[in-house]
Amino acid sequence: MKMLNLKQGALSLCIGAVISLCSPHAYAVHDNGIFELEGNAVQDAMAAPYDWETLYNGGLNNGGNANAFTGIVNDEPNASGVDDSIFTGGRKDIQDISDWGHKSGSSPDKDEITNAYAAAYNNAAGDTIVYFGADRISNKGDAFMGFWFFKKHIEANPDGSFMGEHTNGDVLVLTNFPQANNASPEIRVDVWDDTCGKAANNNPSVGECDAKNLRLLYKGAAICGSESDDLVCAITNDEGGAYDPTNSPWPYQSKNHPDPNVFPYESIFEGGINLTQLVGGDNCFSSFMAETRSSSEFTATLKDWVLRDFELCSIDITKQCGQGQVNEAEDGYVYEYSGVVTNDGSGTLYNVLVTDLEAGQTHALGTLAKGETANYSGTFESTSPEGFINMVEVSASATPAGASTVTDTASSECDPPSLSGEISVSKVCESNFVETNAGVIAKVSFSGQVCNITTEAQPLTLANVSVTDDKGDVYADSEMTIPFGTVELEQDECKPYYGSYIPTAFEESGQIFKDTVLATGELKVTGDPVQDTAFATCPICPEGE
Repeated sequence: MKMLNLKQGALSLCIGAVISLCSPHAYAVHDNGIFELEGNAVQDAMAAPYDWETLYNGGLNNGGNANAFTGIVNDEPNASGVDDSIFTGGRKDIQDISDWGHKSGSSPDKDEITNAYAAAYNNAAGDTIVYFGADRISNKGDAFMGFWFFKKHIEANPDGSFMGEHTNGDVLVLTNFPQANNASPEIRVDVWDDTCGKAANNNPSVGECDAKNLRLLYKGAAICGSESDDLVCAITNDEGGAYDPTNSPWPYQSKNHPDPNVFPYESIFEGGINLTQLVGGDNCFSSFMAETRSSSEFTATLKDWVLRDFELCSIDITKQCGQGQVNEAEDGYVYEYSGVVTNDGSGTLYNVLVTDLEAGQTHALGTLAKGETANYSGTFESTSPEGFINMVEVSASATPAGASTVTDTASSECDPPSLSGEISVSKVCESNFVETNAGVIAKVSFSGQVCNITTEAQPLTLANVSVTDDKGDVYADSEMTIPFGTVELEQDECKPYYGSYIPTAFEESGQIFKDTVLATGELKVTGDPVQDTAFATCPICPEGE
């Protein structure tokens, strides 16, 4: 057997004597105790190896312990009896996805897919093995099928185009089951390689370009068991074989058999591929497509298709950002963030790295096995007065020394605390008479204190605190030699003030003098203003005089 081992982006042949390094039997996709490949969908026993019936699980699509499973994806016609998912004319496998198109219509019955499915497992050596299959509505004619495994997410747009693009390393498995006498089923494996301009020759060898954009990895007999160590194979329920006909575990109606839920011969096709040994690389794929083709040629026209997400490598990250707390300098906020990273793909992930974009911090989480989680947390400061969205991203590689191509992002809103400052000012005054060169005149002296009475749980400072009086100057000392100016007040701190003035008139309410003091400031961290006022009245003659 010849095969191409594509690892870390480098091509190397595993042929001849080197084949012994590939450990025959241990890496085979059939008879390995994982999955049944015998040409039917029925589970033979209660325990493994499993079959599509177990994975289908009565329509729940959750059985069989697969690392990833597309489910049994039905391709039924719409209410008008028209298939909504056939290729537009002239579409080919050698074209980029942007050149593909789809429409409503009908394919020849032999090319009409009724259901398609794929499931991923790991064998005892840790290799990623993918099992795939499809059934068709009619068995009258050759079956030329293709199964794409795309590294990037591919989606069918409502406008008849496809979203996504090919990536070097996308895998195409072609299964050809002709019905002509003495024709042998064939299977081929190619990878998308945009350096391939055309086939190397009419009969390329393994490792050579098979066609434009396609490099050949394997070609050989299709039937599982043809070779004991086959890393890829396919099988159908042959005419006159043990499974002609065979029951369908899911709703199915053939055009060539009167009974429902029965597959007549050559109606169901299934296969498997050891991606690790045959393809190599990181084995990270995101989408699966089953297709039918007009012939075995690479320039064959594509007919019907079924597309579904198929994430083999996947990572998930969550993010929570707590409400900010005022920092020590009271010029910004301290935020605590945390989250959980989960390996929700089919295999082990390496070099898991979390990057918090706002904090500019990284968290190396090492290796995560399938289903394993890891926590991360940190703190950072921000001077933004408003709330903001804090982004975090995680990256990982599917091999210890591979590129970090498995990624995810999350975000959380970081909100500053709602803060309110408060200031108070008190005032007393007294009047007396003083001698001047102009004679004896009245004089009013006043005093009081200004206080930071903010009641937040976290101590907060008031800045730019000032005190003014509408009748006289304000001082910071009782001798009235130092102007009050502006000061800072810590929470619960007070400062005294003093002042005096020479009244020029009595208040209208009587022989009294009255003045008002105003205290202003701002919360240091936010700049939000605070103020308070106080007034005092002093009779011209104090009581008892």
